[in-house]
Formats: sequence, C-alpha cells, structure tokens
Amino acid sequence: MCQVTSNPFGDPKAISLDGSDFANGGLQIVSFARPGKLFTAHSGLLIRSVGILTPTAFERVLSAVIDVLKPSTKVES
Repeated sequence: MCQVTSNPFGDPKAISLDGSDFANGGLQIVSFARPGKLFTAHSGLLIRSVGILTPTAFERVLSAVIDVLKPSTKVES
C-alpha cells in the first residue's frame, strides 16, 4: 500500500490526486500519494474503498513507486 494524505509534507516525490484522477469515487480534497511511504496491511484491516484511480493516474503513482525502489545509479568516487 502507498500512503495517501492531504498534506505532501514537502515530499518532492508526492503525486497529486484530485477528482479527475478517479474513475469512480474519490477523495473530498486534493490529496497526495507518497511513493516513499509504502507499507503492508492485512486485508481484514481494510474497511472500505473510497474510489478507483483512472489507469493514467494509477500509472503515475506506480511509476513513482518504481522510481523510489530502483537502486541509485550514483557513482561514488
């Protein structure tokens, strides 16, 4: 799972999500997916779904998560 919050906390990798990013449902205010804040949770802890992202929005979030998980290509000298 990826944290979604109404505050980006100055996270440069946060992905903005607004009403147009949802195929159905949605959030009450503009929110931010934070790809650096990943976690696991048992499905029994989930109470409900608030919406489903459009394929385009899902791809933006997924790409950001993949970028966070990629090893750094920085060469140390």
